[in-house]
Amino acid sequence: PGPEARVSGPARDAPCRETGRTRALVQHRRGVKLLIKVGDGASPEVFSTYCSINSERGISFKANTNDFNIPDCDDPDLMAWLVREKVSLSGDITGNGTLNTPDTEAFFDWVTSADTRNVRVYLDGVAGAAGGGYWSGAYHCTQFDVTGNVGEKVQCAIQLTSDGAITWTDNA
Repeated sequence: PGPEARVSGPARDAPCRETGRTRALVQHRRGVKLLIKVGDGASPEVFSTYCSINSERGISFKANTNDFNIPDCDDPDLMAWLVREKVSLSGDITGNGTLNTPDTEAFFDWVTSADTRNVRVYLDGVAGAAGGGYWSGAYHCTQFDVTGNVGEKVQCAIQLTSDGAITWTDNA
């Protein structure tokens, strides 16, 4: 493991100048270690990255809710408190970067297809006991952007939206 995986050492064990307490530094990873891997649909399925996702990448989760006003039975003139119940979950994956032209057809085919593809988002290089692993699920490609400006390289961005459950698996 590289220096990011180190959890002890002089910086961690050195006392804070202000408080004298031992510091507990954040166990972190470089952004390039968040990997988006897409399955090929074969059996066994092989997951690989697209070179075009070389700048920003991310995964987000959302809980949708239903909202209800709960009135006061003793005094209906009082303002009601809003109560929410979670009713569904979803996830989105985003990725962008300098377009690797061989990826263009694959992204276009995916965004124009009704089919989902299996995707995994890895926290790469971190043991499961330290929070490493991956999220996995079926995803639709819902957006594929290609942009270019004078004097710059062509850029692309993708948006993936979950279709069903997303699970977490610890790294070995």
